[in-house]
Amino acid sequence: MSGLKKLFPEKIDLNRLIFKIGEVSKMMDVSTRQLRYWEQKGYITSIRDDKSRSRVFNMENLNKVTLIKHYLDKGFTLTAANETASENIAKMRYLRRFMMNAFEDVETIDGQPVVNLGYFNEEKTSILYASVDENDEIKYRVVDIKKKDK
Repeated sequence: MSGLKKLFPEKIDLNRLIFKIGEVSKMMDVSTRQLRYWEQKGYITSIRDDKSRSRVFNMENLNKVTLIKHYLDKGFTLTAANETASENIAKMRYLRRFMMNAFEDVETIDGQPVVNLGYFNEEKTSILYASVDENDEIKYRVVDIKKKDK
């Protein structure tokens, strides 16, 4: 069983969180007119709220709006901002998939917290651990399972 499943026993579907177009507009400081234009261009996708028939956006689209806005603020064109945002969202999806499968647990070694990233080798004789030091530098260590159990 994956470690994240141990920490979060129920699947959390963030896309079930929905935001009305006006809320997205206020949160991201993007006009509703801009959001409708981005939707028209196919950069973001709204869904219709059955109760009010208004545009609502899920978390994935909120993230896309956030990234597009960020890149526009950095001087990108809208097309380049959308392309870069799409690339970064694809990377985030991959990272999430990686973490869901690689992360096992947060453990303690020598009194310090470490992240157990699973087996380091195909023989499953050693485990890869990662930690963050006081300077925010990542440190890795491979621990032989026989030594770990002692």
